[in-house]
Amino acid sequence: MILLSPTFTLRQIRHRLPINATQLLQNVRPTHSAPKHTTGLPDPIEWLTLPRSLSPRKALMLLSLPVSPKHWPSHLEMASPLLATASAHFKSKGIAVNAIYDGIGDQTSFAAEEEYPVKIYWPDGYSRSYNNFNMDSISSDDILKDLEYTVKSLDVTEYEKPKEILVCTHGSRDCRCSDRGGPLVEALREAIERRGVSDRIQVKEIAHVGGHKYAANVILLPSLDMLSNLTLEHAPSIISHLLSPKPNTKIWAHWRGRYGLTEQEQAQIWDRVNPEKGQNTEKGKVHEERDKVELRFKTFEGELKVVNAKLGSNLLEVGKENDLPSLEGVCGGNLECATCHLYLAPSPFPAPTSEPSEEEDDMLGYALGYRDGESRLGCQIKVTKELSEWCKRGGVIGLPRF
Repeated sequence: MILLSPTFTLRQIRHRLPINATQLLQNVRPTHSAPKHTTGLPDPIEWLTLPRSLSPRKALMLLSLPVSPKHWPSHLEMASPLLATASAHFKSKGIAVNAIYDGIGDQTSFAAEEEYPVKIYWPDGYSRSYNNFNMDSISSDDILKDLEYTVKSLDVTEYEKPKEILVCTHGSRDCRCSDRGGPLVEALREAIERRGVSDRIQVKEIAHVGGHKYAANVILLPSLDMLSNLTLEHAPSIISHLLSPKPNTKIWAHWRGRYGLTEQEQAQIWDRVNPEKGQNTEKGKVHEERDKVELRFKTFEGELKVVNAKLGSNLLEVGKENDLPSLEGVCGGNLECATCHLYLAPSPFPAPTSEPSEEEDDMLGYALGYRDGESRLGCQIKVTKELSEWCKRGGVIGLPRF
């Protein structure tokens, strides 16, 4: 169990490999909006292999409930006859049905006469809304007609549609959903506010989506993609992906499937976005660039280490190949932790590297011993001839204590 003082935010609960007790009490970074302190780390999560396919459904129907997840029973249909009836009726027609909480409403129990806003989503971005959905609506001609819609594409065709992140926080069903989903909700909201995109992305909570063992689980709208095996540290990557999705990026490693598609169609999607393809291509380029250059590192204790590094590789890979201290990279270089943190001093002149991305800058909020203007993540710094020349002219890559 992790004990947090009242002044600590939920974002301070981090899922990474355990480190020595002497590393736990460190000031992180005084000028960054991410957490400033940590009191301890939870046990590492043993991630399971994702299936890459959800049960085939034509669309996803979501009921917006006025009751927050902390008041949901383990089986929500037992408390909401409307949800139970809608689920049975529409699932027989190939429609997945679930419930969400968008922060509107403070009821602690369900009314005898239920009536909620409802929306149905298809994987190409098409959707239909029903503001006053009740028992009579279930068999209405309008909904039955809408369900005849035929998907035009496997992907969203109009990506400027409103974007939402639905996080499963159904803790009464399985504690992993709230233990991991709750902190992820807070981290997402903090990151959205920090990046000034609250007018473009909303975070909502969703009931049981299946696969507690893969928690935290999220559904992205309008694409209907489910991402799993997530922690709060993935918040920056999720937001960047939702704003500008690209194939073969690292966040796709968490892709579990897409609602509204058959298993064969989901297999087509996975074949197209599988990040290992992009990594293999990148590794091929590195393999072709056999030239090596000289780089200089300095340990926390002041020991200078001169190593030969392959052009095109990154500094985390260089550190592992040369057994340099403090470059752990527990996430495998996937920009999901800060354990490849290092320093690029601005003297004798700034290192010839690109500026950190928003994702890297957010992840640096978890770096122990952060230094403003110097801290970078090694997995994001490529070895170049220019970087080697910088080292020859007096530049040194600093390694942190931990």
